[in-house]
Amino acid sequence: MPKFTVAEANFWGCQFVQFLRDTDRERESLRETLRTIYNQEFRGRTDEKTPSFSSILYALRTAHQVQVRGEVVKFKVKRRVVVADQYRRPRRKAQTSVSTSASGQQLSSAPQMPQMYAKQWAELIRGKHGIEIVSDYDQGDGNIRFPVVPGEPRTVTVLVQNRGTEVVTLQRFQPRQQSQELSFTDEQGAAPGQSLLLHPGGIYPIQVQCLTTCNGHFSAVVFFEFTKEPDEPFSISRYVAAVAESQLAKDLGPSALFQPYTASLQHLVTVVTEDGIPPDSSLKNELEREIPLGTYQCPQRLKDTILLGPNSASSSWAAMRSLLEAPLQPENYHQKFQQLLHLEEIQMEVDIRRYDMQDVTMVQDRGLLVLDVPGVAENRPSLLRGDHLFAHLSSERDHSPLVRYKGYVHSVELEKVRLGFSSKLQKKFVKNLKFDVTFTFSRLPLQVQHRAAVLAMRHSLFSLLFPSASCHQSLFPGPFQPRWFNRELETNEEQCKAVTHIVTGMSRPAPYLIFGPPGTGKTVTMVEAIKQVWMCFKNARILVCAPSNSATDLLCQCLIKDIAPENVYRLIASSRNYREVPTDIMPCCNWDEEQSSYVYPSKESLKQYRIIITTLVTAGRSEELGLSPASVAGGPRAALQPGCEGSPSGIQQGGVGRGQAAEGKSLLYGRMRMKGRRGRMARWGRMLRQPHSLSSRLVSANFPPGFFSHVFIDECGRAVEPESVVAIAGLLAPMDQKTNPNGGQLVLAGDPKQLGPVLTSPLAIQHGLGTSLLERLMLHNPLYKKSNGGYNPQFITKLLWNYRSHEAILRIPNELFYDNELKVCERDGLDIQNLYCTWEELPKKGFPIIFHGVCGEDQREAKSPSFFNTAEIEVVVHYLKKLLLSQGKGSCPAVSPKEIGIISPYRKQVEKIRKAITSLDPDLHKLPAISHLKVGSVEEFQGQERQVILISTVRSCSTYLQFDQTFRLGFLKNPKRFNVAITRAKALLIVVGNPTVLSKDQHWHRFLRYCQEQGGYTGYPYKDESTAEDRITEELGMLQLSV
Repeated sequence: MPKFTVAEANFWGCQFVQFLRDTDRERESLRETLRTIYNQEFRGRTDEKTPSFSSILYALRTAHQVQVRGEVVKFKVKRRVVVADQYRRPRRKAQTSVSTSASGQQLSSAPQMPQMYAKQWAELIRGKHGIEIVSDYDQGDGNIRFPVVPGEPRTVTVLVQNRGTEVVTLQRFQPRQQSQELSFTDEQGAAPGQSLLLHPGGIYPIQVQCLTTCNGHFSAVVFFEFTKEPDEPFSISRYVAAVAESQLAKDLGPSALFQPYTASLQHLVTVVTEDGIPPDSSLKNELEREIPLGTYQCPQRLKDTILLGPNSASSSWAAMRSLLEAPLQPENYHQKFQQLLHLEEIQMEVDIRRYDMQDVTMVQDRGLLVLDVPGVAENRPSLLRGDHLFAHLSSERDHSPLVRYKGYVHSVELEKVRLGFSSKLQKKFVKNLKFDVTFTFSRLPLQVQHRAAVLAMRHSLFSLLFPSASCHQSLFPGPFQPRWFNRELETNEEQCKAVTHIVTGMSRPAPYLIFGPPGTGKTVTMVEAIKQVWMCFKNARILVCAPSNSATDLLCQCLIKDIAPENVYRLIASSRNYREVPTDIMPCCNWDEEQSSYVYPSKESLKQYRIIITTLVTAGRSEELGLSPASVAGGPRAALQPGCEGSPSGIQQGGVGRGQAAEGKSLLYGRMRMKGRRGRMARWGRMLRQPHSLSSRLVSANFPPGFFSHVFIDECGRAVEPESVVAIAGLLAPMDQKTNPNGGQLVLAGDPKQLGPVLTSPLAIQHGLGTSLLERLMLHNPLYKKSNGGYNPQFITKLLWNYRSHEAILRIPNELFYDNELKVCERDGLDIQNLYCTWEELPKKGFPIIFHGVCGEDQREAKSPSFFNTAEIEVVVHYLKKLLLSQGKGSCPAVSPKEIGIISPYRKQVEKIRKAITSLDPDLHKLPAISHLKVGSVEEFQGQERQVILISTVRSCSTYLQFDQTFRLGFLKNPKRFNVAITRAKALLIVVGNPTVLSKDQHWHRFLRYCQEQGGYTGYPYKDESTAEDRITEELGMLQLSV
């Protein structure tokens, strides 16, 4: 049995610790449990001899990396202090690395890893004692990279040179578990450990061979170990990579060297602001105004607390944590959400700086200045008419006082923003004058949400927000015998139950929840319930909301199929481009064609509409503009009266609205949000730009506030709780048997297993702001928890019949997220779900899933922190051409581009795929309808469906898994994003990714194993091994480097 040195045992010990982290078991502390994991799981992952568990534990103790007390083992984990921007950040010195060129640019070909390891890598690749490692394919930064062609063997030479004046011994060189396509040979056997002398001027060649059957990135990290008497041993390393790629991949490669973001040093400076010229307002507003909306400014002391961090002696951090860690309850409801919203705003202020621009020029055009803003077309950053930004002359950036000019957005056309600045700047302007530009975000949605939390407590909405029981009082006398608008519901027991309980109001005062897994007809159920309430209660006033414009538009489109437009009013924010409004809802929305503007009628005019439809944040407009009970003719709202006003004018045909919901982003927090903090800002939506007022008036103890009898919130799981409360506080009167027996009904629909709101603050996320009202109730309230008999239908219905996907596509999400309760509904007519079961490209006929393994490379370019992977794009384009160019021939069904969706979690990958399809590929870009093929993020596809979905996962290095988890990026370590991505396809799902990396996530590992078991895996041969870049990271901290 081989003996291991302490250093070797420590090496394996560190790998075991990393294995525990990758499998989410780093908190495991029982010695015997860890021994079992090590012996039964970890040691089976490699064919190499490994030390015993006792040996690696001893080595880790010797290196002070673990504490052992009896049967308890505690691993020491280094954690950085949370500082101003609430995220752990590397020290400034650690950012200077060999992977950065003299100009501060990181070479795209270098192995990319978190900068916390850059200093160690720089030391590891540095020449020492006259020894240098060279190659004709040396790219610098310790990187040797050479091209190969699939099917053709290729050999390159790496030279070990002694340029010094003394003899040095090469003890051995060791490729650490290189890709199977690579092999290393040398004449004298230094690889297996045969030492040799290198005399001054001596050169020793090593051959690297590569033979691959497919395109990809095949790499290894090679460690050269030397001794030089009487000095200590020393090591030099190289990252060796063979790259097989098509011309398309070359064309999509990095356009410029990657430049990591560096925050500019902040210094105190006096600022003088010159106001600009806002756009003319053609807005017609007749809505009454009352008390202005409060500012709810973030207190400076909270910012100071964040700056000081948790290790300060200040008691303010402890006080802040005490409030954040306290369970949410009525007594602290306002205070806790106020704190969470402030924390989110503090992080937003940090993150928006990543869009600032330096040394840019503008063009003068008819009294306005036009600025090119890359990314504005994709809402990164988002700029809408009426927004503003600041600009100052680049030549004056160090002046104090600094004169900055406020520019108002007049219009946005593609990436050009037309800005209104003061006449002072217009007179100073000359061609090619350079500016520094600072972006801002709107606080308006934050203010509305702050106020909603205040109003929730002021109006004592405890029975809605913290329900404990039902009053068991029906709004409907006798049994409910509906005349269904959508007759397909008659055969769906769960949908019928949900509609019945909503109409009868038997959950009141507790909200009624519709738990709608993917493709189960959640929106259809809600629309039917709204129509039934409208038909059954002649005095019902209904507020219908969703987080996004597209989801809200869909609800309106479904409702006006059976309800006359004069009963429905779609209230749209003035910041929305009217060209984005669907034509079929124009007759019932607040766009006035004659005036070419949005109009806001008086409250008296709004009374004629029984159904008002808005986005959640815009719903705050109703409460601001006086729709209180006293403003309604006749005083307090009359009790609901069952009746038969209206009747089904037509039958809504099957599946309307299924899987067609929100294309846009959640309106969370106004206009901007970071995508995982680094370059991930997207539009939130905007509120109407009107003076704000409170409608809450002092009323008698017998009359609670609330204009609407019913409030419906669709896609509730995508909104933060204060955003949902905007549509409730001051608008809905909860039921009370003594004071308000006919109080209103709140209905929430969504899926807590799918994507929730996108936030930027790690503290706010950690302490509950990312948990929607619907998810909180399902997690923590006994009324909504699942018992042995399932959910209580009096308060919640889980929809079970999936109308979207083939059974094979649904199986894994059903198992992982929905307790195997979902059932596939076979539809009459065209059998869409089985369209591709005989497609010739399937690895196994009858199994419409392809997992195509790719060994690619994570790449970045220019100043974009977003990743892309050209090897995966090659495969995506290959399948796309098979689908679109061969359709209708043989076993390939005819499919239009609009029935295909491509999903990727990284903005840069989305951009590169679009470029490949629309301009680089000579066949695809000629297709007449190719512009209808949607390429987007997971968020853009939530609520949508396509016949065919292709997913590019991008990641080929698991070094960044924790980074992605921290900043909410990618698929890995994000089960909700995984769930949404794989449940969009109806008939065919194609996943392209690195199986080695994906298998480190438990959900992806289960999906990968499922594809292998069913014969759906193809592409790069998959073995359970780590990538070369992972091995760099794992080993850097273990090697004792000697200079």
